[in-house]
Amino acid sequence: MINIVTGGAYGDEGKGKMIAYLAKDHDIIIRAGGGPQAGHHIDKNRFVCQVPSGLVNENATLCIGRGTVLNPAIVLNEIYKYNLQERIFIDPGCTVVEDRDMEEEQDLVKRIGSVGTGVGPARVRRLMRSAKIARNIPELQPYLLKITDLVARNRGHKNILIEGVQGYGLDLLDSYYYPYVTSQSTIASQFCADVGIGPRHIDNVYTCFKAYVTRVGIGDLYKEWSEEKRQQYGIDERGTISGRLRRVGDFDIEMAKKSIEANSANFIVINCVDRLFPSCKGTRDFANFSSDAYEYVENIVKQLNFKGVVFAGTGEDFRDIVRLGIVW
Repeated sequence: MINIVTGGAYGDEGKGKMIAYLAKDHDIIIRAGGGPQAGHHIDKNRFVCQVPSGLVNENATLCIGRGTVLNPAIVLNEIYKYNLQERIFIDPGCTVVEDRDMEEEQDLVKRIGSVGTGVGPARVRRLMRSAKIARNIPELQPYLLKITDLVARNRGHKNILIEGVQGYGLDLLDSYYYPYVTSQSTIASQFCADVGIGPRHIDNVYTCFKAYVTRVGIGDLYKEWSEEKRQQYGIDERGTISGRLRRVGDFDIEMAKKSIEANSANFIVINCVDRLFPSCKGTRDFANFSSDAYEYVENIVKQLNFKGVVFAGTGEDFRDIVRLGIVW
């Protein structure tokens, strides 16, 4: 099987956690899209910026697809930090961030609240056919492998998991959110292209949300909370890469509907339910999932008119997930 995990809002929805949760059932795990501006939390003590969150499965082959922008220093640091030297591959076509890209991005930092890691300018340089790519970097040579070929050899024989980045509300091509968006599309079909496979090969799409919505930087946020309400719930979250305080808003039903449709999601994940309902914190068994938390999730799912399978995240550990076991 080939499965994809995507984000349903503005990033920070717990995609890394879900990838880590699913990793045990997959043989090959591929990071698709984004770059060093898109970090993923695995659990309380581990987060990654460039390598796949599925590193928790020590038997899995890890890959970085051609659509991902690389900062070689960051990639190599993560490879050594997590001892991945013998099981990670990087597509030779990945675009490389150069120092000048980070300098050029300062205008975007001021105008739209970009993180400033050079990804946007690197993509522009790729469009102008002047970017360096992974095959040009000597330090990356030991890890280079055409990921499209690897997928083609293993499709139908091994389970493959594709890790998308950021979220639906940051999609470059969606005119509703533009210009406060990232430098590429952020839906499942784009991540297929980032890896180099056709969309008909995808078996399942998991789209992640939070029980509320968070956003860093500039841009609209549905029913944004006051500082008092944020403190009432004790939600003090910061961007994985930028460290900026995340703004908080109510769960956005209309945005979620559009995201599910755009991603063709047949599984959804609603993370951080425990932040609103501490009674379910750390629960991993449906039998122990609190009734108030269940009612909250059920209400969301009914409003979405979603007809797939639902998971709920209940804590910081990637194993703190409950499969609600219901197809609404």
